[in-house]
Amino acid sequence: MQSCERAGTQQPYYRVQVELDEAGIRAAHCTCPYKSGGLYKHAVALLLTYVHQRKRFAVRKSATDLLSALDRDDLRALLTRLLRARPELYEWVEAQVAWPATSGKRKRTRKRVDTDVYRRRVIAIVHSLDGMRASEAYWHVEALTHQLGEVRDSALKFLDAGDAETALAILMALVEEGGHAIEFVDDSNGFLGDFINGLGQPLAEVILSLNLSAVEREKLLRQLQKQSRYLADYGMDDGLDLATQAASVGWGDSQVPAATSLDDDDEEHEADWDDGVQADVWRANMLGDLTDAKLNVLKRQGSADEYLVLCQQTGRHLRYALMLCELQRVPQAITYAQKPLSSAADAHQMAERLRELGHIAEAIALGERGLVLAGPKAALGEWLGPIEEAQQRIAQALEAWLAAFAEHPTLTTYETVKRLAGTKWHQLQPQVMQTLRRSHDAMTLAQVLLAEEEWDEAIKIAERRDVWYTVVELVADALTPHRPDWVARISLRYAERLMREAKSKN
Repeated sequence: MQSCERAGTQQPYYRVQVELDEAGIRAAHCTCPYKSGGLYKHAVALLLTYVHQRKRFAVRKSATDLLSALDRDDLRALLTRLLRARPELYEWVEAQVAWPATSGKRKRTRKRVDTDVYRRRVIAIVHSLDGMRASEAYWHVEALTHQLGEVRDSALKFLDAGDAETALAILMALVEEGGHAIEFVDDSNGFLGDFINGLGQPLAEVILSLNLSAVEREKLLRQLQKQSRYLADYGMDDGLDLATQAASVGWGDSQVPAATSLDDDDEEHEADWDDGVQADVWRANMLGDLTDAKLNVLKRQGSADEYLVLCQQTGRHLRYALMLCELQRVPQAITYAQKPLSSAADAHQMAERLRELGHIAEAIALGERGLVLAGPKAALGEWLGPIEEAQQRIAQALEAWLAAFAEHPTLTTYETVKRLAGTKWHQLQPQVMQTLRRSHDAMTLAQVLLAEEEWDEAIKIAERRDVWYTVVELVADALTPHRPDWVARISLRYAERLMREAKSKN
């Protein structure tokens, strides 16, 4: 079931949609720009209205049921009337009509595609905020990039259908028209820049999928370099590096070094990871590299043997193991994953895949190994902890949650660790509190101290000069019944400061 309604205090109203099933809320979406995690406030308002004012809601057919009785001519006439009434939808419909018509993987499209359709679509998207006030348009830039993402996805559909030429034309339109939008779109939050930078990987995959002559590659390289120089003036100086590399060297050797594995007791390599490797990993995750692009091309083409060979040559151990799973060679993947995976993140991803395939014991064992590998472990610990506890492995669950707490301390994790520790909590608590204090997370520290009814310690945190007023507010609210005099003094102090500094927003 879907509930849909307009929200907001003035036009243009936001559109809110909530999908419900037997288990509760399946999905929620709102066109408002205010996204801070969790369920949107407009969705909550819609659901409350549904609970208390059910008669305001009408039962409507699904779009499929609504249109099922119409024949081809009726649908054509209906769509024509819609486009006449809503001309702003024309570019969207035009782009959808141009999608590759395929019934099987990598089957080529049957007609030549007018790629100017997509260029016009990109132009329409980047200029969609032109009529708004600057303060209003600012909040819609993220949604604008989501629309550009739909165009990018169209290019990938053509690539999947075997039409790399069309995919290249669409992506180049995105780079050129979308990149130049930085001149008139307020990208203070970096949404547009991040999107343009992210086009390097799919562009590289398209270029590697094309059978270009040396002359064609040189011409494409010059185009990419020109766009790269332009984007560099706006801080997007390396987003197209991968694409220019693909155009420059093609499928030839790009001298990609093999991944380095770390021994569990190799403190020197662990330090190297902390100092330099994390930056390289972040860059690879954000922008990709040519080997990953090649692997994606081989996977798309169904060249499994070449894929596995390239993984081994370049040290892509995780991708090798995951491909073995896709090839239904799971026992071999499990055996292989025991040794070469060198980071907690890799172990986590492989363990999740094994769990999906029903190999729970092997997933747990790999997750436990990941807790002693290099790199961030919070996500792995938060994933592994509940699984260990469900298997009645309390000691192992505690270790997983401790690993998570060390990097991502929260009140919920603290309470979970306390519960799992049981009678040993009095021995473990000093270590946990030391970890929390080292994290410099004043909010979580204050929450924990309040939960433990350590009023005086919580006051010390609130009185620190480096804490934000939200921490003070939290402590003051909690201590009103217990330390009313202190609450009055701290409230007066902050009120005077806020009035003196004229920070009315606070």
